[in-house]
Amino acid sequence: MPQVEPLALGVMMGLHGDPLESFKKLRDLGFSTCQLGGPPESYVSGPDAERLTDQFREALAATGVTVTSVFIMYSGHVWDLVKGPNTIGLVPADKRGARVVQAVRVSNWARSAGIDAVTSHIGFIPEDPDDPNFPPFVETMQALVDYFIDNGQTFAFETGQETAATLVRTIQAIDRHPHVGINLDPANLLLYGKNRPMEVVDLVAPYVFNTHCKDGHLPEPGGKLGHEVALGEGDVRIRELIPALYERGYRGPLTIEREISGEKQTQDILRAKALLEEIRGKLLGR
Repeated sequence: MPQVEPLALGVMMGLHGDPLESFKKLRDLGFSTCQLGGPPESYVSGPDAERLTDQFREALAATGVTVTSVFIMYSGHVWDLVKGPNTIGLVPADKRGARVVQAVRVSNWARSAGIDAVTSHIGFIPEDPDDPNFPPFVETMQALVDYFIDNGQTFAFETGQETAATLVRTIQAIDRHPHVGINLDPANLLLYGKNRPMEVVDLVAPYVFNTHCKDGHLPEPGGKLGHEVALGEGDVRIRELIPALYERGYRGPLTIEREISGEKQTQDILRAKALLEEIRGKLLGR
């Protein structure tokens, strides 16, 4: 991941429309970094890919925004607790091959765009290390991470579908740390019903590359995910979590994610920014 100031503030954003306008808006809101969702296919391949990617790089240079990671996204995900295990990420064996190809394509685009970190939801990793799907999954991840390393990139698992203990065990089994780590989305730990973030901070802190500053609640019975809410209004305990990560050595970005749209999204992002500036200021003595 590129070097940025400690606890640099950023936003999770998509790549839509004119990148120069998008990054100018980001800077006007007071942010210096961002994470990108999966790039549109027109950027990855086709007759306009080189031109669009050049425009993207020029927009970054003109605005000074730093992209701290790009997400590798796959089609066909069902974001719930019932169909999710068979549809999300690289864990489902029947979808693994095609999705590895997609991961490679996005990694190649990120290299051409000058981005040295990639992130993804990998799926419901088996909690049982003796599950027969676990060894071939790990072998796939080892080969894929080696490809990312050859492209000059780190890889981070987005938290969510597995417990923190299982995720750390998987990172250790892949055995490519410090090239492999965690994109800590503490809200996802709650939304998927896996962990309360403050209870696993000691376990995950050594592996955290980036964060999603997001909030939410545990799921109700019935198979749906828990409910996302504005930062500071859920059960993440962000005022305690960020200092706890900092005390354990984390200096990476604080990337706000608010998974709604419209004016309310902007309002909640700005409120989250104010909250994180307060937390960050106390930690950095500003």
